[in-house]
Amino acid sequence: MAKPKKTKTAAAWSLVIMGAGFAASLPFQGVPVGKLLVGSFEAGLVGGLADWFAVTALFRHPLGIPIPHTALLPKNRDKMTEGLVSAVENNLLNKDSITEKIAGFKAAEVVLDTLGRELHSDGIKTMMDTLCKRILAGLPLEQIAPMVAKEVKSQAGAFDLGPILERAAVQVTERGYDAQALDYALKQAEEWLVKPETIQLLGESGMKAISGIQMNGLMQFAMNAFMGYLNEERLGGIIQGYLFDRVEDMKREGSALRYKVLDTLRTQAMRIAVTEAVQDGLNGWKNNLLDGWDAEETVLNKLTELRDKALVAMEDGRYVDTYALPAIEKVLADLRSDDVLMTSMNAKIVEGVTTLLEKNHSKIGNLVRENVDKMDNASLISMIEDKVGQDLQWIRINGAVTGFIIGIVLTALRMVLE
Repeated sequence: MAKPKKTKTAAAWSLVIMGAGFAASLPFQGVPVGKLLVGSFEAGLVGGLADWFAVTALFRHPLGIPIPHTALLPKNRDKMTEGLVSAVENNLLNKDSITEKIAGFKAAEVVLDTLGRELHSDGIKTMMDTLCKRILAGLPLEQIAPMVAKEVKSQAGAFDLGPILERAAVQVTERGYDAQALDYALKQAEEWLVKPETIQLLGESGMKAISGIQMNGLMQFAMNAFMGYLNEERLGGIIQGYLFDRVEDMKREGSALRYKVLDTLRTQAMRIAVTEAVQDGLNGWKNNLLDGWDAEETVLNKLTELRDKALVAMEDGRYVDTYALPAIEKVLADLRSDDVLMTSMNAKIVEGVTTLLEKNHSKIGNLVRENVDKMDNASLISMIEDKVGQDLQWIRINGAVTGFIIGIVLTALRMVLE
């Protein structure tokens, strides 16, 4: 703003100098030098005044006099505005030139590079922390829970427990669970056998079983004689001793009886596992449990619990540096290394910008028109003078100087011809 004012002052002084020089040289026009100076200053004064009139006539009436073809800008404001809009739309910012420029612009790379540079700034970290917490806290768990519960029940309902049962039977053998179960049973049996009431129970059971045997002739006589010898305590002791021997035998590794019992357990376990009725029953039991399970409430409670725990863990914001930023950096690196994807993203961005430009190109001109229309004549003239006033004032200075030089030449030529 300062330079145009200084230039305008210099232009005014150029007229003053020319006028003063013309007036001062008039008394000396009788001599050759005076005559030369009068002609020079006269021509410079005329040139400066003519250019002052021309420059002033662009913006206003010179000296306020409504001379025809002056104040050109206010009178032709509409034409000027439309010309400016046309120049912007069709020359400076036409669709073809903008489309050509953005076609080679790798917007996706620029966006990713900018994100990568700004990712570790405090502002971005704070924004990410706030955004993540708000997203997590605002999750509509009441709407999510039914969908999750439905999917869980669907997957659980379609899951067949038969293969698991078969695998469990195999695992029992491979991991030695059958042998551990047998050892536990033998230990319990051994503890039971040493109890005092066990002998009595075994004796009573044995006597009852023997007395129920019916034989004929000599065999019955021998049985009666044997029964007369035995009593419940003796028979119980005999049975107890026998069972102890069997238990001790089965506890010993390499025992044929132990091997036979384990083989029977394994065979029966596998037979039960592959039985269709057992598998169907197990799946039916599972489905009955699912039918009676309020999955929505369970899932909602669990999701709420997980969200609350996550919010507590996120409270100090350290998760941003520990988890969020490395995850985002990895995603950005993966995107940056995928040439096909980057090419596709650039094409989509160019397509989007081009489409947006085609739809809204006329708005550029409308924006220029609206901004110009908002200004009154004084503001518009002031703006133009502020931008180009310095050059316009130089026209006045150049006019005065050029007129002065031409005046010297013409006056000298006239003097020679005279």
